[in-house]
Amino acid sequence: MFLGAMSEMDLAPLGDFKPEKGNHRMDKFKDHLVVHAELNNRDQEYFEKMKKAWSWATKMFSPQKVVEMLHTEYGHEKTHAYQILRDSYELWGDAYELDKRGAAKILVESAYVALQIAVRDKDGALILKAVKELRDLQQIDKAETAVPPDVAMPAGTRVYVFNGSVNMAAPDSQPPNDVEDGTYSVG
Repeated sequence: MFLGAMSEMDLAPLGDFKPEKGNHRMDKFKDHLVVHAELNNRDQEYFEKMKKAWSWATKMFSPQKVVEMLHTEYGHEKTHAYQILRDSYELWGDAYELDKRGAAKILVESAYVALQIAVRDKDGALILKAVKELRDLQQIDKAETAVPPDVAMPAGTRVYVFNGSVNMAAPDSQPPNDVEDGTYSVG
């Protein structure tokens, strides 16, 4: 099937996904982000408020502080300000989670810099400290959870295909001697 013949359902995620009936109130904002669909004046103002709220959240202002700032700047009640913040999370993701991952990466990079300095200065104690910090930050000591065998190889029928020539005797000839002792040759 070529791309032009695909329907929207062909692009839907697999699994238990069932599309909602009708349009969701956030669809217009998602369309604005993805395909640059025009927004009316009221929706454009709300979109700008969501952008501002999310921007403040990414600068690590607490949700309560963002709500307070929305109240100060626009005069919104707390419930409406929280709704703006929740809607910004729906469009761009939870800013606080993004910053935690970013902070973790910065800490790992800092530990590598400390390790390089320790190696340069030939400071054994500092090298061990930096290595321990890297081990802790990257959670190297944590046991990885293995996939249970019944999940990795669920019960069922398997067909194995061998690509290559197999030495087979002609129908009227005698089988090779190695077949008699339970072995066979694969070429």
